[in-house]
Amino acid sequence: MKGIRGLLEKDFRLFFRQGSNLFLMLAFMALFFILTGKTGATFIAMYIPSVMAVYSGNTISYDENEHGYTYLFSLPVNKKIYVREKYMFSFIMTVFGWGIGVICAGIAVFIKPGEVFDLEMLAMELITIFVFQAIAGIVIAIRLRFVGEKGRFVLPIAVLIVFASCYIIGFFVRANSGLKESISYMIGETGDFGIAIALIVLSLIVWFASYKYSMRVMKKKEF
Repeated sequence: MKGIRGLLEKDFRLFFRQGSNLFLMLAFMALFFILTGKTGATFIAMYIPSVMAVYSGNTISYDENEHGYTYLFSLPVNKKIYVREKYMFSFIMTVFGWGIGVICAGIAVFIKPGEVFDLEMLAMELITIFVFQAIAGIVIAIRLRFVGEKGRFVLPIAVLIVFASCYIIGFFVRANSGLKESISYMIGETGDFGIAIALIVLSLIVWFASYKYSMRVMKKKEF
């Protein structure tokens, strides 16, 4: 645990030194967009934690610079501890970003007439924590697998592939009326609670798979 505490302190110091300005800018942008009517409170409550989830994975790039791994592993830290700390840090940052996002949404509801953010929306936002953790896990796995500049290129390419796949699937479903009706019927039969549970389980599976893959990638690295 001592090694994990040291790594967490390092990443938090890095965040407060370099990432805090980004975080404050996101919060101010969130309130600006809400107040100007560009987007709603629900979107902001999801937007901030999603950015924080991605940021937490990108801290790996700082460890790669100037033989950072060599120094880190000269301390009471091994590869397993390093990967565990990254996943713990991503969870803390995601929850922190989620909390700030909810606060911004609450402020928007308070000062902007007609804006709604009720308990049902809050429950939905709680579910998104699991989704963002899965995203953070994928980012960490990619950053560990592809070192340096490769990681910076692979990550946006992976995001584009995901969006393109979702668009193609959506287009195919819309074009096939029978399939669209079947999916709508299945969703209706499952219900909101069933969909929420399925989303949580799927997110946990993705997160666990990314964690195991990250462990395997890190184990093969030589420093």
